[in-house]
Amino acid sequence: MKTLLLGVGSVGSVIARHLASHRSITSLTLCDSDTRRAEGLARELDAGRVRVASLDAGDQGALLAAFRGQGLIVNAVLPRFNLGIMDAALEAGCQYLDLAGGEEDQFARHAAWRAAGRTALHGMGEDPGISNVLARLGADRLDEVEAIRVRDGEFSLGDDLPLACLFSSETFIEEAVSPARQYEDGAWKEIPAWSNREVYEFPAPVGPQTIYSMSHEEVDTLPRFIGKGLKTVDFKLAVPDAMQKDLSFLDRIGMTRRDEVAVGAARVRPIAVLAAVLPQPADLGGKVRGAAIILVEVDGVRHGNRIRHTFHAAMTHEEAYRRQRTTATAFLTGTGGAAGALALATGRVTTPGVLAPEQLDPAPILTLLAELGVTVEESTRVLAH
Repeated sequence: MKTLLLGVGSVGSVIARHLASHRSITSLTLCDSDTRRAEGLARELDAGRVRVASLDAGDQGALLAAFRGQGLIVNAVLPRFNLGIMDAALEAGCQYLDLAGGEEDQFARHAAWRAAGRTALHGMGEDPGISNVLARLGADRLDEVEAIRVRDGEFSLGDDLPLACLFSSETFIEEAVSPARQYEDGAWKEIPAWSNREVYEFPAPVGPQTIYSMSHEEVDTLPRFIGKGLKTVDFKLAVPDAMQKDLSFLDRIGMTRRDEVAVGAARVRPIAVLAAVLPQPADLGGKVRGAAIILVEVDGVRHGNRIRHTFHAAMTHEEAYRRQRTTATAFLTGTGGAAGALALATGRVTTPGVLAPEQLDPAPILTLLAELGVTVEESTRVLAH
């Protein structure tokens, strides 16, 4: 399938490396507004199947022109561009995949995509993405589902790298300082930022990490699509104490604002400025130590017994650098995206409409993840007879 990848940062580079070597991808076009990283990557990959083009994610006309003739669009840019990219992909007759939720409800486009006979796989990275697939895997093994808890335990250690964000700095900062959303007793509720602090004991190679509740796509979609009486969903992310203090201070002085402010004759978004001056995630490979992990607990009832299924996928930053000269966070996120893209390209996912990852059969996705280097481990515990 002819495929266009929009966004060639740390995660996009992982997706590109996976797709360029797969037999189902007949051609791969790497697009970004700044093509320098894409051009360097293209020189590493199959020159006969990989090309590079400059493309502005905010230029609707340019998007449509670039998408015509493609079979699959993989969107790895900031989520605020999702709707425009998604609409251009539909008009061009393409399949579509993105990695995270934008500012509007993309499922509102479901009827249009279903009528066109095309699939838009929405939020297929690490979390959301792999996390949703693991939640569905656990739910399928239960008669009733009571609670799903998603825990992201990534951490990094590096000399002279204060406030280094392992994925999109702007997205991470916005999630961290905003009020959190959780699903409790069958209803969504909003709670203050930095709520529900706890120290969670992750499996090796991560260990204990301080985690906080945050708004995340799983909290919105899992209650909509899992069923089986699900009453509770929450998401918590690891944030070291020093980073939490730094981000709280930056939020108080206005550096996390998303609206534009006047700076002389220019108008800038403070959060964009902050993200620009921080270490770039694509440049952290080989410079940080630590690990990334996505862990999902699914509680429910099976044959009258209360059961907890726990699934996780983990990798050290050192291992990710050996494999693809990147961080474990980028590797897991990009590999989730690549698995979803290959599921579309190979016909393993054919249901038309806008789909969340938990609406997919987990088996082929897990097979693709294993082929691409992500291993899922699981355990089961009886909570009560």
